[in-house]
Amino acid sequence: GIVMEKSWEQVASVMGILYSGAAYLPIDATLPPERIELLLAQGEVSIVLTTQSINDQLSLSAEREVIIIGDEELIPRTPLPRLENIQAPTDLAYVIFTSGSTGTPKGVMIDHRGAVNTVNDINDRFEVVSGDKVLGLSSLSFDLSVNDIFGLLGLGGTLVLPGSDELKSPQSWLH
Repeated sequence: GIVMEKSWEQVASVMGILYSGAAYLPIDATLPPERIELLLAQGEVSIVLTTQSINDQLSLSAEREVIIIGDEELIPRTPLPRLENIQAPTDLAYVIFTSGSTGTPKGVMIDHRGAVNTVNDINDRFEVVSGDKVLGLSSLSFDLSVNDIFGLLGLGGTLVLPGSDELKSPQSWLH
């Protein structure tokens, strides 16, 4: 599970999780703590990546391992082994929960094949190329973020992440 605000650390966490061979479950850090716990439980999440400030606010359940991004003790002192061919197209890439119009959120499981097909389709339709820059406004818990991150970065483009104070200020996007 990833419970973080929009940041480069959030993007790096997604990439690290996928590189490890696991799937990710993004959860909006601004949700009420009870809702976050519900989504973590329904998603059967055993490891949560977050920041110290969010962890202090949430008091995440002790039944999960919590990894604090930015904790220097987590930095490996030796290079990690190269992982090869650990994921198949049908392996789970991520789970995104619906808003729960019935009152109960439902997780939608997306495999690598589905994510790649979507990214390729969007990149083709909008003629995305390596020199493009995209303003990453989508929440990680919204499917469009997958294209913002992987569609653009996969081509060598630039993902621009506004600060939290800039997210809802279109005038600041012009700079």
